[in-house]
Amino acid sequence: MQDRRGNKEIRMPEVITSPSNSTIKNIKSLLYKKYREVHGQYIVEGEKTVLEALVSDSTLDMIVFSETYNHYPVLQAVNPGIQCFRVKEQIFKQLSDTQSPQGVLAVVRQKKYDLQQAVGQNICFLVILDAIKDPGNLGTIIRTVDAAGGDGVVLINDCVDPYNPKAVRSTMGSILRVPIYRETKAENLLEIINRAGYHIAVSDLGGADVFTWRGGYDKTALVIGSESHGVSEEARVSAHSLIRIPMMGGAESLNASVAAGILIYEISRKRWKMDR
Repeated sequence: MQDRRGNKEIRMPEVITSPSNSTIKNIKSLLYKKYREVHGQYIVEGEKTVLEALVSDSTLDMIVFSETYNHYPVLQAVNPGIQCFRVKEQIFKQLSDTQSPQGVLAVVRQKKYDLQQAVGQNICFLVILDAIKDPGNLGTIIRTVDAAGGDGVVLINDCVDPYNPKAVRSTMGSILRVPIYRETKAENLLEIINRAGYHIAVSDLGGADVFTWRGGYDKTALVIGSESHGVSEEARVSAHSLIRIPMMGGAESLNASVAAGILIYEISRKRWKMDR
C-alpha cells in the first residue's frame, strides 16, 4: 500500500496502554544490567541510532514507538519481520533513559564475538580498557575506536557494562559495529595477545612521549586505565611500551575518553603511516 506521496503505507499496531503488559515489563527490565545479561539484549534509542541498527547486521527483536511518533524514514525502513509496538507517551518515558525521548527505540540482540579469531589476525589494533567505570567515557572510547579504524575493544577488570543505556547512547551507533570482548581474567588475556605477537602499549604517566614513541606495529594492543587508578599492575608488567601524553600546561591529567582519543589516533597515525 502507498500513501498519496507514493510512499509505502505503514500499518501501525494498536497502542499498548497498560504498564503491566508483559512486553513492556520485559523492555523496562533491560534498563538493568542483570536482565540485559539474562536476555542477551539491550536498548538503542533515538531515530538516528535505530535507523543505523536497521541497516546494520545486528538482530533487532522489536521496535517500540510512542503513540504520536510519525517520522517516515524509520517507519519505512522497518523490516516486516520485526515486531513493532506503540505505547502511550507516559509508558514510553518509562522505557526511555533520556530526558527528552525521540519516540522510538529498538531492542537489539547482543552479538557474540570470538576473541581468539580476532587475536589471530595478521594486522590488528585492539584497545583494552582496564576497570573503566564511567559509562559515558566507555561509550565515547568505543565511538573513537570505530572512527579511527580500530578492530575491537576488550574490557578487563570489571569495566562498566558496555550495554548500559548511557554507554550505548555515547557510542552514537558505534556499538553496532565495533566488536566488544569481555574478559574476566586479565592475566590470561594479556598472555594470549603477547604470545600472538602483539606489541602491548600501556598508558602510564611515567611512560615515553607517545608522539616520539616508535609505534607502527602491525599488531598493537593499547591498554587504558581508569582516571582514578590508572592501569592495573598486571597490565603494567605485561607492557612492551609505557606511553604518555605530554602535558604542557598546568593540568595533571586528562579525562579518560579524551586521553584515549589522542592515544588511539596517534597509534593509528603511526600504524597506517598517515603522515606520508
